[in-house]
Amino acid sequence: MIGWIDFSSIERDRVSQVLSMLQEKGTLDELGIGQIRDAFADQLFPGFSTIQTRAKYFVTIPYIFYDYRKLELHERPPLDEYINQQEDKLAICLVENHRHDMPKGIIGKDSLEKGVARKPSSVYWNGVRQLSIANTELSLREFTNQYQALANKKSETHVDDDELHSDIAHQMTKPDGYNESWLNQVSIDLTRKEAEFLKNKLQLSSKIEHSVPAQLFKHNLVGDALQMADMLTNDAWQAEALYEKLKDSPISSQTKTCFEKALQFSFVLEGAHIRYNILIAHRAKNTEQIELLSEEFDVWLNHASKQLTSFEQQSIDSWYDFAFGPYKNANNRTRQFIESWCSLIRENASVDKLSACVKQQAIANKGARCLLRKALNENQKWVGMRKLEFRWPSAKVILQDIQEGLDVSA
Repeated sequence: MIGWIDFSSIERDRVSQVLSMLQEKGTLDELGIGQIRDAFADQLFPGFSTIQTRAKYFVTIPYIFYDYRKLELHERPPLDEYINQQEDKLAICLVENHRHDMPKGIIGKDSLEKGVARKPSSVYWNGVRQLSIANTELSLREFTNQYQALANKKSETHVDDDELHSDIAHQMTKPDGYNESWLNQVSIDLTRKEAEFLKNKLQLSSKIEHSVPAQLFKHNLVGDALQMADMLTNDAWQAEALYEKLKDSPISSQTKTCFEKALQFSFVLEGAHIRYNILIAHRAKNTEQIELLSEEFDVWLNHASKQLTSFEQQSIDSWYDFAFGPYKNANNRTRQFIESWCSLIRENASVDKLSACVKQQAIANKGARCLLRKALNENQKWVGMRKLEFRWPSAKVILQDIQEGLDVSA
């Protein structure tokens, strides 16, 4: 059981997102590097998350806000209640309209009677802001309060202001492709107009100019990237394959360098996670797993010895510069661990010293909850991260939807 006290709706949204993402395979942060991993992902794929499912929700959220404006004043419930009701109805309509060809990614399709537990507006809110569909830095709760107050001002133009002549229209952009009966007709697939709307937002939002998705659309590389991804095997490192595809392309040098640094960071810390899982295997007394992982570590170490520049202080500094920028704080304990790990690799330290470094960080990071302090079953599987994907697999699904929508006949 986890409990916490939040002091703002922004903090509450962030905690909810983190708890949702922790349910995803391979995201357990045993060594405390999640902060820098997420910071890189925020640079490469801002507005995307591992719990987003389909691009459609980027337009249904602003549709619902626009529908609210069209209600007569006396018909309007509190906006947060209205959003909840409409998102429950959205799930029902999507399931009904796809009853003969149920696609992946309909949020709430398995809990229609109880209502959607994880609302799309919550899952996609950061993306809606990053794409400048909602022009705000407020949390969803703060924004709905502000929007509701604006909508209820009698002086505000509400319905006939599609050209952004009013404050409220500027707050939340109405996507192209909106029509009054959209909810009853809704499909998880994007229409041509919706896809063009999202493509334009990805290309034109200044907040995400150097993100991978924006650069892919800007240089007409989305189709190539998706085709490459389709050809990979399930165990391939998808982020690395994408970088190899893009490193000689015309995408911005800032994007390329950030991507290169992120992959370098992933490789360096992969070794620490293999070492951690060897310790887990020892704890579980799993001889076979110890042998397999030790062989894997030897391969990694051999690879590392050929690129020791990746372990120099200059590399570590560049990771933090690209991930966080000069003004944001990062966890000092984690940075000390990374620096110690890299130093030991540069010095060709013994595996005992490497294991001691990893064990110290794991216990410092997890405390009494650290698996190295618990009795483990011999069947204990791999724990924690391996090769980092920085949200590309999730972003790929969204881009695929947009690309398919662009191919729909007008």
